Amino acid sequence: MKLIVLSTILAVTSSAQLPSRNYIPQAQGSFGQSQSYQESQSTGHTGGGGGSLDNANRRPQQDADKHAEVLKQEQEISETGNYHFGFETSNGIRAEEAGNSDQGQGGYSYKGDDGHTYTVTYTAGEGGFIPQGEHLPVAPPTPEAILIALQQNERDEAAGIFDDGKYNPEKHGGGQANQGHQSGFNSNSGYQY
Repeated sequence: MKLIVLSTILAVTSSAQLPSRNYIPQAQGSFGQSQSYQESQSTGHTGGGGGSLDNANRRPQQDADKHAEVLKQEQEISETGNYHFGFETSNGIRAEEAGNSDQGQGGYSYKGDDGHTYTVTYTAGEGGFIPQGEHLPVAPPTPEAILIALQQNERDEAAGIFDDGKYNPEKHGGGQANQGHQSGFNSNSGYQY
């Protein structure tokens, strides 16, 4: 029985066919057309725009990307652990990085679908991966109240005052100093398990 189920699943999955070689949905505007998928496969045309399936939803530089060649490639690794690598392709992609086992810095650039060249420079190491680029979003500024609290924390640490964030009855007005306000309160009373 298991063999029958397994062979059925194998037959169904191996006979599946994707509608486009580009794994992209068909071009917009083909709704309401009478041409079937099988007809478009045999003729090479979609019902909508009159173009072939290969031209549906293509990026402008897709052919250049598909046939890109490596123009330059270099790689150096020293015995001390320092390294440097870089490459450049015919479609405008460039990358370069240098560093050692603790940290590295480099950058890369590529041509976007809009025709602009995008460049990212980065450092990577103990602080993590830190990219920079004109097209990358930037974090909002730190609120003034947070900056003041951070400065106060620095002053407290310099003065030898450390706050672990836990409630301290003596420090926060609880315990014996506050007993006159609630004269009959016993902190050890209550539910016992």
